[in-house]
Amino acid sequence: MPEQQGDFPEPPDYDAIEERGWKENAGRVLDELSSGDPYMSRRIETFSARFGYGRDEIVAKIASDEMFAAHFSKEPRRQGIHEKAAAEWLEKLEDVENFEILPKGGNNAWYITGDGELRQGKRKHSGSSKSLDFRWRTGSYEIFAAHKFTKEGGGGQDNQFLEVRNLLEIFQKGSEGDDIVLLVIVDGPYFTEAKMNDLHRFERVSPPVSKALSIGEVPAFLEFLL
Repeated sequence: MPEQQGDFPEPPDYDAIEERGWKENAGRVLDELSSGDPYMSRRIETFSARFGYGRDEIVAKIASDEMFAAHFSKEPRRQGIHEKAAAEWLEKLEDVENFEILPKGGNNAWYITGDGELRQGKRKHSGSSKSLDFRWRTGSYEIFAAHKFTKEGGGGQDNQFLEVRNLLEIFQKGSEGDDIVLLVIVDGPYFTEAKMNDLHRFERVSPPVSKALSIGEVPAFLEFLL
């Protein structure tokens, strides 16, 4: 597959997006404090249990110290900002039509069964994948995509890697039409060259094609399909 060329749009700057998200969430701390936001209440209880300060003392410090208050901001990564940014960027690509953000569950979700077939609806099949994230058309192709952004290694992150590798692996078993393409879009420092080489081993090179790639490589891949 051709690598990304200079005439394609710059991919999302996830670091800048996350930094902006932190600042926006920090600006909401006082409103969340006054409204009794459950997340804020749990953060205060945790801080109190760890360091022995009373709740009233913590609340007063949050209200009077902007830097201290920022510690209680919600984490942007838990709000799906990376997936949202990816969706907004993909939808604007020249070769993307009828872009959809797919439901995470329920009757309208899409997933891959243990025998490699695409299915819509509630997950009922043993060994089925997690739900897919995006769907669109490129020319005569119907594209399904999963997106993961992962910063550093660890138990949870390693499980996410195994999820996307399993997605590619079980798709190899299926017999979907030649006009179906599965993309596993992975971003972030966690996905090193070694990790990507591992994912590439499970790609499907004959139709229906599957591909693991970063979001910045998507435009060149879509052009290659056409």
